[in-house]
Amino acid sequence: FRSPNAFATFQNLPVNPAIFTRTQVTPDFASPVYDSVSFEMQREVTRDLVFRVGYVGSKGTGLFESIDGNPVRFRNNPPTAGDPAIRTDPLTGPIRLRANSGSSIYHSMQASLEKRLSRGVSAGVHFTWSSFIDSMSEIFNNSNAEIALAQDPFNRRLDRGRSSYDRPLRLAGNFVYELPFYREQKGFTGHVLGGWQVNSNFNFQSGAPFSPLNPSDISGTLGGLASAIGIATRPNVATNLDISRMSVEELFALRGTVNASGNSLFRSLVAGQRVGNAGRNILRADGLNNVDIGILKNTRIGENQRLQFRADFFNATNTRDFGTPNSVVTAPGFLRQWDTDGGNRRIILGVRYVF
Repeated sequence: FRSPNAFATFQNLPVNPAIFTRTQVTPDFASPVYDSVSFEMQREVTRDLVFRVGYVGSKGTGLFESIDGNPVRFRNNPPTAGDPAIRTDPLTGPIRLRANSGSSIYHSMQASLEKRLSRGVSAGVHFTWSSFIDSMSEIFNNSNAEIALAQDPFNRRLDRGRSSYDRPLRLAGNFVYELPFYREQKGFTGHVLGGWQVNSNFNFQSGAPFSPLNPSDISGTLGGLASAIGIATRPNVATNLDISRMSVEELFALRGTVNASGNSLFRSLVAGQRVGNAGRNILRADGLNNVDIGILKNTRIGENQRLQFRADFFNATNTRDFGTPNSVVTAPGFLRQWDTDGGNRRIILGVRYVF
């Protein structure tokens, strides 16, 4: 001990160090198991055009998960002085337990149409239709709307739902087109009008799912773990509307007046509840829509030299793609996705001399 009065401080520590909040791993902690299966059919439509369609699936078993290793037990909500929250082992403090208790399942149909380079054109279009379900997606909070801890350690199936990485629909593609004019670049006109190329990449996909959250561990279900890793419980759904199929804009318009008990869509826990009835990841952020375009001009200078000019337009349509919005149901910014950075168009110009 090099700190001042180290031994005096040590003597003042509690008699039972087990009351401290700590992280442990289970005695049988091991690497997860991953099983996958896939098959594909291919069809050559023409000499340069190939169509593919197939299935890709996977199953994760024994995935890493954080659970409450010493959960609280109480009859009232919230705990009171007469009926406090008592842990399963009252002589031991909060335990964040790393265990192999998570699971996942993924199914997808994947199709693509690809054109090999011929006559100055190559292209590809890829489509995925999938479903990704798990009981947890991370052992850490990977977003402001992710709960990296089982809500109820006595019923962990309550956390089974859409994975935080679930993107049901995705369409991606690219093409390169070399303009056929004046490829030999003879004369002044050939040098000006020849050597042009246009290319593009585009991505359209579903948004990220997220969970509505109470502002804190209102019921005391998670005890000291809530403050230790910054999480909260899920609220109750206060509407009969199918909110899982609504966009963020629709939800924002219906959220009503925000107050201490929630809003018109969600409400806080009631007496006797450990967690709310809102499922995990029942909401979904807006999707991604991105188109990049590139224009390239190669001008020959002599036999083995050329001057290359290129202009790249990233997010060429200047479409704003917002991130996961604030998910705390009592926050003034609840569902205000416009508070996140939606991005903007970027144009990069460049010149290169090749020899």
